[in-house]
Amino acid sequence: MTRLKLAILISGRGSNMEAILEAARDPAYPAKPVLVLSNRPDAKGLETAAP
Repeated sequence: MTRLKLAILISGRGSNMEAILEAARDPAYPAKPVLVLSNRPDAKGLETAAP
């Protein structure tokens, strides 16, 4: 199965992003998060998304 590439948009803590990242650990999840963008450079979720 080919997984879709997924971009995640955040503006704060990134709690929804964290749920998506957790779900995407399952190989059966249909998408692979490859990009996180924010309209706020100080968004806390960017720290979570950093490699």
